[in-house]
Amino acid sequence: MSSRSVWQVVAADPVSAHRLAQACGLPPLVGQFLLNRGLAHPAGVERFFAPTLDSLDDPRHLPDLPKAVARIRRAMAARTPILVFGDSDADGITASAIVFECLASLGARVAVRISNRLAHGYGFPKTLISEAARAKTGLMVLVDCGTNQAEEIRELAKRGIETIVLDHHLPTADLAHPAALVNPHAHETAGKELCSAGLAFKLAQALWGTADERLVSLSELAAIGTLADCAPLVGDNRILVVLGLRRLLQTHRPGLRLLCQTVGLTSATPEQVLQRLTPCLNAAGRLGDAQRVWRLLVESSLSRAKPLIRAIRKIHAASKALHRKILSEAHEQAGRLHLKDHAVVVIGRQGWHPGFMGPVAAQLADRFERPAIAIAMDDQTAVGSGRSFGMMNLLEALRACEGVLLRYGGHARACGLTLSPMNLERFREQINRYAQAAELHLRAGRMLQIDVQVALQEITPEVASSVERFAPFGVGNGRPLVMLRQVRVEEDAGRAPWVTDGRTTRRIWGKRLALRCDEGYDLVGSPRLINGDAAVSLREARLALTELSEPARA
Repeated sequence: MSSRSVWQVVAADPVSAHRLAQACGLPPLVGQFLLNRGLAHPAGVERFFAPTLDSLDDPRHLPDLPKAVARIRRAMAARTPILVFGDSDADGITASAIVFECLASLGARVAVRISNRLAHGYGFPKTLISEAARAKTGLMVLVDCGTNQAEEIRELAKRGIETIVLDHHLPTADLAHPAALVNPHAHETAGKELCSAGLAFKLAQALWGTADERLVSLSELAAIGTLADCAPLVGDNRILVVLGLRRLLQTHRPGLRLLCQTVGLTSATPEQVLQRLTPCLNAAGRLGDAQRVWRLLVESSLSRAKPLIRAIRKIHAASKALHRKILSEAHEQAGRLHLKDHAVVVIGRQGWHPGFMGPVAAQLADRFERPAIAIAMDDQTAVGSGRSFGMMNLLEALRACEGVLLRYGGHARACGLTLSPMNLERFREQINRYAQAAELHLRAGRMLQIDVQVALQEITPEVASSVERFAPFGVGNGRPLVMLRQVRVEEDAGRAPWVTDGRTTRRIWGKRLALRCDEGYDLVGSPRLINGDAAVSLREARLALTELSEPARA
């Protein structure tokens, strides 16, 4: 029943919550949920609950985007060949498809190349510079990569090829200086919530115009990329995901529609996209060839899409088998570590496929409840990926270890790195020394942020119904959570027992926890409407009188 989560209740503002809820015709409790999501005015609430293309932010506010638009228009006017180079994960592939469709619709001479990480590693490879020059490329658009590739961009410029970068990865010391660097993290401006698919959509919005009806045809691609990259579902991201999910199952893209059917996508929810669709899109990139996935997304012919689907299904099946094998070996190796001495799990092995290090690290972090880094090695190099947990900023941690790294990048929650195999043990020692010095091992657990403490009588059908309007749920927009103090099980009815605080009785629903009828509990859950009645979808339970952390500001 217990968990390592630290419960933190947001500081309530009942006066403002009541005022906002009254203005919007909502229960006061829902007003607090909205305040906690940064929504303090009715206009913002309307945008949140009823997003439209018209409510998207002006793309011209993004750094260097006007420069990118001007440079692309000059290239189109001069009939200059444009090459779009995109990363091979779902974010990079969908972003590349968005850029391609937008430029092609405007008559640009545009081609697309998707990264082969096995052959070239991460980012734009130097080996393609000569190939691009031979093809008379005059403008390169680097998608989901390029921010920290100053040397490659200088070499492209020497060959007469200008570069635009659309990327959301954090800058390092090797910051590039292309003709346009559309990366909010490199300029300290608004838009940091956008992934590369979102940035590509904003480029299309700027090129086509905000009122252009064609934009909605790109929303399902932007939604997939945003969800796959775990970008926060706030602002423009929320709008793109809401609009994109509405279209996904009936998309006009025959390849994507057939793929949704193939993976058994029965409802367009973030959970199903992440569990069924995204792994299939990522599989080809992990095994080296993601070009056919990009082709499937932009394919307009069902007959040409079918063989692509068959090939992608085979790749996905092979990917799942290989992933299971590596994960089993990774768990075995991690289990041999003395975890009390390891605030960060670092594992590595000869022969592992480098394309699977990201998902393996994510599963290790979840299982061992601490940051994890998985590294695939051969005789010359070791290439790895990391996923964070708790309070640790992975990019900052890698900066503290850069003396033993050949290359690294990423952001606070996920990273990639390259080092010499002989430095694996030194790296493991250094990153754990950093975590211990920062006392990150003391803050390794999950922080469960709770919207408000309530009494059971406040969980009404009106509140539960309003909560569903907050969907889609995901990173940055989780289900509103409430805490109930000192409740007891009144009647154990299997999966949905009744609980009471002495005045009101409600059902609790969801994961079955071992709640005893003779104990008092503090519960955390989300208001839900079950068969027309108000209930609480249970998230965690603890014996009553549990200490809480200090309230957080919304």
